[in-house]
Amino acid sequence: MRTSAQRLNADDKLSASEARAFCLRMIKEFYDIDYTESWHGDLDSLLSDGSENWFSEPNRGSFYHARDASGSIVAVGGLYDLSRKPSTLKRIGDRYDQNTQICQIVRVYLDAKFRGNGIGGEIAALLERDALRFGYDVCYLHADAQTASTLNFWKKCGYQDFGRFSTSSESGIHASVDFEKYIDRQ
Repeated sequence: MRTSAQRLNADDKLSASEARAFCLRMIKEFYDIDYTESWHGDLDSLLSDGSENWFSEPNRGSFYHARDASGSIVAVGGLYDLSRKPSTLKRIGDRYDQNTQICQIVRVYLDAKFRGNGIGGEIAALLERDALRFGYDVCYLHADAQTASTLNFWKKCGYQDFGRFSTSSESGIHASVDFEKYIDRQ
């Protein structure tokens, strides 16, 4: 079953709410992590207008979703300026020149039934296209260190791993892998 990704319209509060709920469901299913305000503020921002929405075009961000034939969201992904995550920027910022424009690719989730159909690659390509359009030099992301298929997906998309870090939650310690991809401006 083939579907294609579409940009989330900032005025479409119903789709934003559905996308947020889909993300939280995927996070719970795959990582056993419940909603945590400090970790999921970006998802809360999907429901906001203007400067409060991390994924809005004026904020150099975007968010995509794909629906199946019945209209249910089956895949999502977004990007925002890394300055929105000061702790991450502080952790990896020394890696880059002071003038480097860095976005973070986030929330690339696919319903398990739709994996392997190219939807994830389509969303990644759309986000990279937007990153280039918004003037970013580097796309940064992190992925769960325990999900080999996810790590392989990002490597297949041309991302290079460069580090690891761990965070703790109510469900335990979560190890992640840092990835980056320099955007080709040619």
